[in-house]
Amino acid sequence: MLRNAQFCFNEFCHSVKHQRTTLYFRSPVPSPTRQALIRLIEQPSGAKRMSAPLECTDSALFFKREPLDSFKKKWRMQRFTAKRNGMYDWPMEELINTREATRRGARVPPLVGYGYSRCKLGLMKDFFIISRFLADHIDGMALIRANPQAVRTVIEATAELLHELHNHGISHMDLWAANVMLPLHGSGPAQAIDLENGFFTPTAYFSETLGFQFGFLYLRHIYRYITESAFDDLVAHCLAKYFPHVDRKAFDQTYEVAKHQVIDRLERRAIFTKGRVTR
Repeated sequence: MLRNAQFCFNEFCHSVKHQRTTLYFRSPVPSPTRQALIRLIEQPSGAKRMSAPLECTDSALFFKREPLDSFKKKWRMQRFTAKRNGMYDWPMEELINTREATRRGARVPPLVGYGYSRCKLGLMKDFFIISRFLADHIDGMALIRANPQAVRTVIEATAELLHELHNHGISHMDLWAANVMLPLHGSGPAQAIDLENGFFTPTAYFSETLGFQFGFLYLRHIYRYITESAFDDLVAHCLAKYFPHVDRKAFDQTYEVAKHQVIDRLERRAIFTKGRVTR
């Protein structure tokens, strides 16, 4: 994967500028969409992350605004540079990963554009990511809360989505039910969102990584709707169907931990790179 952000300058050649905000797109922006973007830019910028569809009937875009809350982060983001450990700040990671997933043809909402706003001193204040809006979709967690009987459907759809992502060389390390988008009508395939914590390179610890992914799915609220033994049985079924060659011993080492313990973002990276949970 291209682990730098230079593609931003080469692929996104069309801009929308308003006040202290500049947005970049791959293709020209129609006038109604431009006006909707300006209205969104003019909304007060809060301290919290904002995610919402763009209010424009002529486009189907999803807009994410991420406040940059430290001077170091603002400086790195403005220069499109990584931290000392080689990682970018999370908004830049999401931009790079979403772009790469789109390029590989993975089932994710395609990246359409990105941008930033500046404060009076000229530093970046907010970072924006713009993707296609998944109309007529619902996230898996919302579906389960509305209909608890759908929990098995969501688990099976997530397993199939994990298989599809791995076939594209993508390890999504934050794939809980709310990051799995399912069609409201029909039986279309699931799509993944929020790719800031992920890998697009091969791992020597595939089974350990997969074990974390399934355990994490259970810990993030799924456990409220299905017993652990029933979840284990369903996971065994999904492994036989989608991952028949997984090393179950290596899988279980991280699976059993991830089902019951919170593993933070950096610790998840250690699973991918070292095959173990580091504390």
